[in-house]
This record gives sequence, structure tokens and C-alpha cells, in this order.
Amino acid sequence: MEKDLRPHPKVTPRPFRFRALGPIIRAAGLGPWTASFVMLFVIASMTLAMAEPGVRGLGDAAWILFQAVSTIGFGDIAVNSIPGRAAVVLLSVYSIFYLALITGAVVSFCQERMRASRDESVARFIDQLEHLPELSHEELVELSQKVKRLDGRR
Repeated sequence: MEKDLRPHPKVTPRPFRFRALGPIIRAAGLGPWTASFVMLFVIASMTLAMAEPGVRGLGDAAWILFQAVSTIGFGDIAVNSIPGRAAVVLLSVYSIFYLALITGAVVSFCQERMRASRDESVARFIDQLEHLPELSHEELVELSQKVKRLDGRR
């Protein structure tokens, strides 16, 4: 079987997509954390909807909690009751840890993708070096330029 010695296209990083969060959360073992965060959010929303006189239903309650979790804090609806404040504080503290875990998992995933891309590039480079006698003049010139670029990075 003959080796493919044609130049490989440059690997360009793809942008991060939010639909990738599901597999990242599962791979990092954060499913239980996510489920407990969602449950706590729902329970806190129900608590606010029942305990706060200024909250007109679950929509307002979820809006207040979104503001607390995201640290936006518009303040358009005030939380004054003890149970309401306790729910906001509990969810806020929990969300700090949860969001840090999610952020860490996403960063780790992106670093692993970059490492895999780099390793693939190095493997192609080594493959070309191992087959120097079989390379065309143009491929040898391109390989020489890659070496010069790499040497200039030091």
C-alpha cells in the first residue's frame, strides 16, 4: 500500500458550540451536579413564587434567580422575605461552584482538542521526515520552510 505524501491541509480550530456542553458535562461526570442545580433552581423558584409578595408567579421567580446566578442583578424585583432571601443565597452559592466546575470542564475539553490537533500535526511532520527520499522537490521545499519557521520560534 502506497503512502499518501500529499501536503495536508492546515488544521484550523473550530469555534466552540453550546450543544457540545451536553457531552462535555457527561464526560466530566457532572450530570449529578447539573441535575441538582436544576432541581435547586426549580425549588428556589417555587419558594420565591410562594413566599415573596412582589413576585407574580414562577416566571418572575425564575427571572430573579437568573439575575442572581448570572450576577446581573438588575434589581427590578426585590426579595424581602426570609425564605426568599435564603433561596436566593443558597442558589447563588451553589451556582458559584457549579459554574466553576462547568468552566473547568470546558477549558479542559478545549485544551485536549488543541493538544490532539498539535499531536496530529506533529505526527504528519514526522511521517514526512521518515519518507524524505519519496518527497517531491516542492514537498521538500515546504518541509524545509516548516523547519525554518519552527526553528525561528525558539
